[in-house]
Amino acid sequence: MDGGAGITAILISGLVAAVVFDCSESRIPNWLIVCLAVVGIVLHTWMGHLGGLLQALAGLLVGLLCFLPFYVFGAMGAGDVKLLAAVGVLIGPAQVAFAAILTVIAGGVIALIYITVRGGLLQMIRRYRSMLMSLATMQPRYIPPAPGEAAGLRFPYALAIACGTALAVI
Repeated sequence: MDGGAGITAILISGLVAAVVFDCSESRIPNWLIVCLAVVGIVLHTWMGHLGGLLQALAGLLVGLLCFLPFYVFGAMGAGDVKLLAAVGVLIGPAQVAFAAILTVIAGGVIALIYITVRGGLLQMIRRYRSMLMSLATMQPRYIPPAPGEAAGLRFPYALAIACGTALAVI
């Protein structure tokens, strides 16, 4: 197995494990993220020497910075941010930036499916309609989801990260 195939196998294995943990335990373990990052750094350094190390560290930084604002504003868990940073180690800075964009799109699609399956689509549409109507009155306001409303529930975002990363790598 060459280095690229090995990195791809590690990436797929790590993302599958992250999705399983996130779906079953609503968290992504730090040990998994650290293992992905360390193995990625070691492999890239071994294959590309100093250039490989710098590429891996740049991927880590870009992956971290892409989702850190979402965490700061409470829209995402720390495990999701750290997972994208570990993905960045494996796929590099340019691809992880693209993966982050595709992840946000995949996350939106998954969220709509999740909300629809949980029976909350009509509630969400009504809420957004009210917010749009408030724009017409020149008094825009945000209406948060009601307690228990499907649009206010969290879903395992590792699935969106896995989908976005897969699309970026393909």
